[in-house]
Amino acid sequence: MVATVRTARVEDGEAMGRIHVESWRAAYVGVVPQTHLDALDAQERGANWRAAIEANPDPDHGRRLVVEVDGEVVGLALVVADRDGEEGVGEIPLIYVHPTAWGTGAGFALMVECEAEMQRRGFTAAVLWVLEANPRARAFYERQGWFADGGRKIEEIGGVELAEIRYRRRFDD
Repeated sequence: MVATVRTARVEDGEAMGRIHVESWRAAYVGVVPQTHLDALDAQERGANWRAAIEANPDPDHGRRLVVEVDGEVVGLALVVADRDGEEGVGEIPLIYVHPTAWGTGAGFALMVECEAEMQRRGFTAAVLWVLEANPRARAFYERQGWFADGGRKIEEIGGVELAEIRYRRRFDD
């Protein structure tokens, strides 16, 4: 299996929407209300991804990445400057891999490129937020050298309040 990471294109929107929805439905069963998961619309998400790429293709305003395996898009990520404004810090607001590609190395390849992109942009550290009740994702981040830094917030998803914790990665180590 060879995973190739590249900048997302408009024509990737449909796959990005499908991956976004199907990864949520697999990862958040029993965490996010099932009615919320069932209501997720892959076509709508795909249209949103296409529109976002068309409206802002400039990677300096948020680089959207996809990972392909055998020519099929199986994952996506977004790299931006820290949304809380911490100087010199990048952020990965989202990184999703289709459940059928979990454990294949596609997520690792995507994370490596996210980190490389942040370093190219001059960030010395990075953050991401993850649901506290998502041990699979947390273990993945920890294997990549990320650590929980004590940041915590509550997000409402599907009418339920869920805790998110902040993970951090330094690039100056």
